[in-house]
Amino acid sequence: MKKTLPIIFVNRLKNGIKVCLLVTLLVLTVSCEDLLDVDTPPASPLRSSVFSDDAMAEAAVRGVYSNFMSASSFNGYQISRWGAFSADELTYFGTNLNNIQFEENDLLVDNSFISDLWINAYEIIYRANAVIEGVAASSEISEEANVQFTGETLFLRAFLHFYLVNLFGDIPLVTETDYLVNGKVTRMPVETVYQQIEADLQEAIGLLHDEYPSAGRYRVNKATALALLARVYLYQEKWTDAEATASILLDDVADYDLVSLSDITLPGNKEAIWQLYNYNDNAFAYEGNYFYGNLFSNTYGRNALRDDFVGTDVLPGIFEEGDARKTAWVHLDRFYQAHMVPYKYRSYTSLTTANPDDSRQENSTAFRLAEQYLIRAEARVQQNKLGLAIADLDVIRARAELPLIADTNPGIIQSDLLEAIMQERRVELFTEWGHRWFDLKRTGKALTTLQPIKAGFTDDDLLYPIPERERNKNPFLEQNEGY
Repeated sequence: MKKTLPIIFVNRLKNGIKVCLLVTLLVLTVSCEDLLDVDTPPASPLRSSVFSDDAMAEAAVRGVYSNFMSASSFNGYQISRWGAFSADELTYFGTNLNNIQFEENDLLVDNSFISDLWINAYEIIYRANAVIEGVAASSEISEEANVQFTGETLFLRAFLHFYLVNLFGDIPLVTETDYLVNGKVTRMPVETVYQQIEADLQEAIGLLHDEYPSAGRYRVNKATALALLARVYLYQEKWTDAEATASILLDDVADYDLVSLSDITLPGNKEAIWQLYNYNDNAFAYEGNYFYGNLFSNTYGRNALRDDFVGTDVLPGIFEEGDARKTAWVHLDRFYQAHMVPYKYRSYTSLTTANPDDSRQENSTAFRLAEQYLIRAEARVQQNKLGLAIADLDVIRARAELPLIADTNPGIIQSDLLEAIMQERRVELFTEWGHRWFDLKRTGKALTTLQPIKAGFTDDDLLYPIPERERNKNPFLEQNEGY
């Protein structure tokens, strides 16, 4: 059956909002002084006026970032939490049915979080497309601005399509703002979506500079696009391309390097490749507030690491003995003092902050260099470059204060080394942007890993359902299997 796109802005545009809505969406900003320091143009001019000069066009670009940071689904915490629930990292204490459905892998088609995720993603994609088209059509902005703004919004479009395709499978691929066209877009195969993601990222890499376009590491640069492209190649098993792309970043030692375990979330640290500025100028990131601070009520819900993740008197947990990451990144929750929680983010909002780390400045980190070592290690072992793969893996293990494989098992066979890399991904990237959930699915290990701990887990649980409210708007949008 033909699958068509229920993009939420179709109905809005049909209802007489059209140009005014477009402009309003483009120029929304947040209060971050460093990220959004260009005056916001008024919300009423014609579309052409939005791109009448560099400053106005830049305000539109910053508006896309603003929406990205303020969207409930893409502030770092939500994607990380939902992926951790869906996999085997977090457990949930509370009565909110939407959260329970994620942990039990029993999502309903009317889950409001799923609906918000879909809507947020396509709204931001639409806004990115509006900038891409507006910049291309303008003869009044400089070539330098044209190149920079196009590269940034191409990346954002690729990033959102990447998460949509990994969460939902076949998805609508939206690359323009014409609502008549978008209203008839079909759900495209995963392979086709990845082709567009690659094309967007490759174009962005050719347009973006090595330097970040503003203070901090908040607006994307060439390295940000390279980081996502390396991951995209890895997920598609393009091992040679994944190795080469990750190497570009890893070779740039002047700009990027590993930092201490406690510093990976600090603003502008050398391991960070792309960070999100805290919405409303908060000192804390959402991850710190709701993982470590655990400030949700019992009704809405609290998160904790699973016992079989952290280990107990009777359960070994996932960490090797002496792994410094367990000490640095796992902690008793600050508010309830009842559960072990992720502690990569330490700052949170509270009237009482006895620990200096509780109020330090932190940023949600979407890409960091450690992942690139693990990408290259996996790509190399798949090409039977075992010695080089060991070297990459040992960089991560050395920081965790673990014995090096080069010393303890230099003759390790390919299959065992691949398992070791997957284990390092698990302990290095836990509760970060869905890595564990995606790793289990892409390696075909979701069923064998999750069935023993989640009753009734099947292949149908590997994809999230298409939101029912979107299907009600468009009956041609078919549902994923099992829903």
